[in-house]
Amino acid sequence: MRALRSSRRQFLTLASGGIAAAGLAACGADPADTGDSAPTPAPERPPEPPAWDAPGQQDDTLFACGVQSGDATPTGVRLSVWTTAAALRLVVVRAEGTAWVDHLELSGLAPDAAGHLAVTLDGLLSPDTAYALCFVTTDGLARSPVARVRTALAETSPRRRISFGATSCLRDENTPWPNLSFAAAADLDFFCLLGDTVYADAAEDLDGYRAYWRTALSTAGLRAVTSSTSVVATWDDHEVGNNWDLETVGQARVDAARQAFREGLPQGTGPDGASIWRSVAWGDVLELIVLDSRGERRDGRYMSEAQLAWVKDTLRASRARFKFVLNSVPITDLWAFFRDLQAQDRWQGHPEERAELLAHIVEHDIRGVVFLAGDLHYGQVGWVDPEGGVAAHIPEVLVGPSGSLVNLIAAVYPGNVQYPVVVPAWNWCRFDVDPELGTVRVRHIGDDGLALSDMVLTP
Repeated sequence: MRALRSSRRQFLTLASGGIAAAGLAACGADPADTGDSAPTPAPERPPEPPAWDAPGQQDDTLFACGVQSGDATPTGVRLSVWTTAAALRLVVVRAEGTAWVDHLELSGLAPDAAGHLAVTLDGLLSPDTAYALCFVTTDGLARSPVARVRTALAETSPRRRISFGATSCLRDENTPWPNLSFAAAADLDFFCLLGDTVYADAAEDLDGYRAYWRTALSTAGLRAVTSSTSVVATWDDHEVGNNWDLETVGQARVDAARQAFREGLPQGTGPDGASIWRSVAWGDVLELIVLDSRGERRDGRYMSEAQLAWVKDTLRASRARFKFVLNSVPITDLWAFFRDLQAQDRWQGHPEERAELLAHIVEHDIRGVVFLAGDLHYGQVGWVDPEGGVAAHIPEVLVGPSGSLVNLIAAVYPGNVQYPVVVPAWNWCRFDVDPELGTVRVRHIGDDGLALSDMVLTP
């Protein structure tokens, strides 16, 4: 691993020239040693049919928040809808070639007293298949917006390229979050929300938190994304309260915030059946290792011993070519950027736990690890440690903000060799993953739909 750490420049190459972004520094790479012949790129995903023309009239009053789907598996997905209708049916169609064909219909679905309905389709779908769906009133006259979902690759599915998006920090300085409308048009396999999807600091009970979520989910940019693909989400502090801890907010408020978060963005749980930390696999191409970087901070620890042990075990056991670790708060050593400013709020302020995780990755020679994070209100591509550090070869990508005030420090920072790409603008981030080439193309996309950065990682 010494040679690997000492030549990290091979892991980040400029994919195209002429990128306009403050702080962008070109980082060349030595050509990969491919032997006698270059590897063959993985195939693209087959084309999907045009948008499904669902029956009935879309009613944006009955279904103001649209439809959300989350944590797609090879054979299922979780669905969520808010409505004022008393009863619904769910209609699902499946892509076959250039057409949509009937797949299933569920009747007699009753939202709860608050108007929320959760439906889990488990074992009812096929791997790596596109579906379109909508909720319809029992009289058939009104329906929700159509939602598109793509199921995950199974372990036995043929490898292909996978495209997904990610962002964080959706405050109201940039509503209706126009960059997310471009994400919705990209036909992504899934989309990651890395925290601060709502800024619900003023909420104190379940009704209060639900109100923030309904506002966010009905905002054009986020509603478009959740209609376009399934979501994989974690939370940060503002889903509960600014820089919260259990002692200051109390268990009842945390429980209410967690319930509203899970209603808003449907999701599975971890191996204990309750935790936000969990894993979502897409065959042997990639695995999403979703962390809870907020909810288990106790007695000076960044996360519970159980979660840290699970992260290490999951990384080591993963058979996926790429392991994307979804943080809400960065693990990168940002000393050159921020010094010790608010270090306790990220991994850097918890050096023992940080060192334990990174040492585990290095000692077990776990390849293909890429950390993703939000929170800091600017985009970035770089390495977890500076040159000479144990994790100097491991990349981390910061995504967003889609809506929160852009970090002014990032706007004046010139960049350096550890983090050559700094994007001080509203953005979402697109990842194009090729398991055969071993590449991850990373592009931060701005409010005009244009790339603010364009880099290729080879972790």
